[in-house]
Amino acid sequence: MIEKEDARHVTYNDRDLIVTDPPYNIGYRYAGDFTDRIDDYSALFVPMQGHRVVMIHYMENIMQDIVPILGNPKRVIAWVSHSNLPRCWRAICWWNCEPDLSKVRVPYRNMGDKRVQELHERTGGRKLPDWWHIEQVKNVSEEKQQGYTNQIPREVVCRILQTTATQGDTIVDPFCGTGTTALVANQLGYSYRTYDINETALSIARNRLAQISIPVAP
Repeated sequence: MIEKEDARHVTYNDRDLIVTDPPYNIGYRYAGDFTDRIDDYSALFVPMQGHRVVMIHYMENIMQDIVPILGNPKRVIAWVSHSNLPRCWRAICWWNCEPDLSKVRVPYRNMGDKRVQELHERTGGRKLPDWWHIEQVKNVSEEKQQGYTNQIPREVVCRILQTTATQGDTIVDPFCGTGTTALVANQLGYSYRTYDINETALSIARNRLAQISIPVAP
């Protein structure tokens, strides 16, 4: 389900896992004339209180705007990338849940060493570290959706779901943007509900979900 809705009016239940990249409230411009400056910004997160939440954000915003509402996160991981922007990393924070990083294996360093290759073959790789080097979605990226900025890479959401979601969860994103969370949830076999107030974002998300081979959830 992809619907137009203000995040302040979204309701959640116990089987919902909220995975989201909210507006940053720093004057960032998205599609058209839409900016992320929002009056009473912290009110966006009040409905999430007491629920399982995984949020991608800048750490200073987490401390200033989110912690007073949701409390201290149980786990924080850094998502780093190469960028010409002043900030080259964002925090991924977990509330009321934690990732099991051993569920995803990644290659060891120094894979050119025969001993490391043998170790990789025996173990399937090492568990995810607490920092993820994943490049941002840029204009030249294959997954880039034209007409929208600040698109979250599929790999970031995929790792979050693979390490955190459990059978029977519904993945909920109240700030869906181009629909990456819904796309990955669908491809991994999870039910999903996503919302946004930006009509351009909703149109992109719906078109994106309609193009994949797995049917779009009703």
